[in-house]
Amino acid sequence: MSKIFELYGYRLDCWNDAAARNRAKAWCPFMDAECDGGGNRYLSAIDLKKSSHLSRYFPGKDIVQSGVCSLRLREGEQPWIVCPRRLLSLKAQKQSNYQAHVRAELAKRSELEPGKPYRAWSEVKMKIETTNDDDEAKSFDYTFDYIIAGTVRRKLSEIAALIGKGERGALRIAEENGYTIAIRGGEHWIDDFPAEPIIIVEIMTSSTSGGDKKKRTQIAMACEDAIIDPANHNGPGINYRQVWARMVSQLIVKSQVGLAWGGKTFWLLQDVLANYISSTTALDLSRYIAEHPNEVNILAFGYGDVDGADAVPITRLEDSTFYSGPITENVGDSQAKGFVEIVKIGAPPEKEHLWRSLFKKSPCGILQI
Repeated sequence: MSKIFELYGYRLDCWNDAAARNRAKAWCPFMDAECDGGGNRYLSAIDLKKSSHLSRYFPGKDIVQSGVCSLRLREGEQPWIVCPRRLLSLKAQKQSNYQAHVRAELAKRSELEPGKPYRAWSEVKMKIETTNDDDEAKSFDYTFDYIIAGTVRRKLSEIAALIGKGERGALRIAEENGYTIAIRGGEHWIDDFPAEPIIIVEIMTSSTSGGDKKKRTQIAMACEDAIIDPANHNGPGINYRQVWARMVSQLIVKSQVGLAWGGKTFWLLQDVLANYISSTTALDLSRYIAEHPNEVNILAFGYGDVDGADAVPITRLEDSTFYSGPITENVGDSQAKGFVEIVKIGAPPEKEHLWRSLFKKSPCGILQI
């Protein structure tokens, strides 16, 4: 049965006093901030006013997010990361040592200049109307997990024209967002306006199944039970197909956008998810192990030996593999391959499987013409 593997950053099987103090603050050691449920799990928040039996674990708090970082479906198997902050967070002012390897690999594969600081923006939303080469109206409506960019010195007057505001409005925006403002020759300048290189970072972690209320496998219930009795709780499952569907719908588009901007797009996954993609689609990632970036870039990270003698309360993700290749490539028979193969079926089942599935279900109705 599924169990929570990590709660508020700490392994349940290595729980200690430091883990208890961290949990009391509902703290995420990867963000160095209070847990936000991964940014998209607000429905799983725990109202401590309605859970008096839990309030003693979180002194002074009324609501906390369900701090489930990962799930282990079966003993002896690798855990599945279900929170994107667990894999990488660039929001922290003080960068976590626990994610040092992930950041280093991203910087290395992005071919960023060592020792030079690059700023990151999170949840960058773009909803715009644009046109293609044939002047056909198109819409672009996507949100990027992170955008990493360099800096350049630029006149405020140019920036005002770029954003369609007066200089006073542009100056106010610069001040509100912490940009460095200078005056030279009687003109305002922004010394750290965003500029190339452009790196798009997308983090894809697993989704949980809805869970069963009666079995207390919904994420918030599992979190509550794991806090009270870590050894006796049940967790939700993993929704493999939803993970793949979310990724496949954006992989090519966001990679193409990065190329169109003269930059690169990197997808950060867990190794078990990368293996799942290879086993269920026509895309064999092992063919694309690489050293340098290409049109599509995937960094896969893993826990390593989680059951070894060196287990520690907070596990660093230090196993990594880099996959990179073209969106499409032509092979000898002119059949398109490349990362576009992720949208293709790995191997169609034999028709006998259909008959078997239909025979095991009652018909739902009749179509009569």
